[in-house]
Amino acid sequence: MEALGGLTAADLGASSLLAIAVALIMFGGLVPRWLYRSALEEKDKQINEKSLENIALRDLAAEQSQQVTTLIQKVELSLHIAEVVKKLGEEAGT
Repeated sequence: MEALGGLTAADLGASSLLAIAVALIMFGGLVPRWLYRSALEEKDKQINEKSLENIALRDLAAEQSQQVTTLIQKVELSLHIAEVVKKLGEEAGT
């Protein structure tokens, strides 16, 4: 049998082993299966929420990129129109 602190399970007895198991559970050495599964489910839920948030942020970034591209094209057109009007104004002024 495996020794625990120099003592074997036969030396300790059933009540001592039970007391050790309870102490381990109380101080976090052993975690009950239901607690482990609920913590795991909570982590999975958080991961899914973060994944959905990341997808939403990626969609938002794509939309903003498209809007910026559209605005740049319109600004370039506006600058071109302003240059043409300026040239026409200079030609008319001479």
